[in-house]
Amino acid sequence: MLEERQVRLQPSDFSEEEVYMAMGYRGATPEADICALVDEVWAEIRSLCIPRYMFQILEARQLSKLRILAGGMEFSPGGIIGSYLSGMTHICLFVATAGKEYDTYLHNLKKQDNIVKEYVADSVGSVIAEGCVTLLGKELDKECEFRHSLPYSPGYCGWDIREQQKLFSLFPPQPCGIVLSDSFLMSPVKSVSGFFGLGKELRPQPYRCEICNNKHCYKRKEKFV
Repeated sequence: MLEERQVRLQPSDFSEEEVYMAMGYRGATPEADICALVDEVWAEIRSLCIPRYMFQILEARQLSKLRILAGGMEFSPGGIIGSYLSGMTHICLFVATAGKEYDTYLHNLKKQDNIVKEYVADSVGSVIAEGCVTLLGKELDKECEFRHSLPYSPGYCGWDIREQQKLFSLFPPQPCGIVLSDSFLMSPVKSVSGFFGLGKELRPQPYRCEICNNKHCYKRKEKFV
């Protein structure tokens, strides 16, 4: 059954530290003027931004370390993600977005030609979209009878972004107002999709960045040398 949620932004839901991480500071605190810009963006978007997420739980099985079957659709997330799914019996597919209101906010910032503030706002939007997925994970913790993995998205850990189309085919058209382009990109731009693996015997594991070849993931914990 499909479920949709709207999120009213609360200071406790999305931390400034996450924004700093998204901006590339990796645990460090930026200069005071950057911190002030982060606070300014938060203040401006809290009343206008309505993030949303939609999800559904389906039976699923792992065909091999490389492939899974869910909703009559075969996905190939690859060996890295597959290595975390032992014991999976169900899957929670999701889409989440900071919303079209945030897209409008970013568009208006571009007109102001304030590149630094635009970059800060872009990072805040990423954190909001990812924060919706975190909230979904907390909902699964409270309401779901299964253990769940961390979330995984097309385009990461070797999962072909073209499978975004398969994932969207299992949702109504334009879920949460998200449109998928022919090049598999989402609009509003601050949107994410993916899945949690679920299972009573599934053992949640942290991300292991050292086995992933995505050098540009902002959540990366290990440095390339």
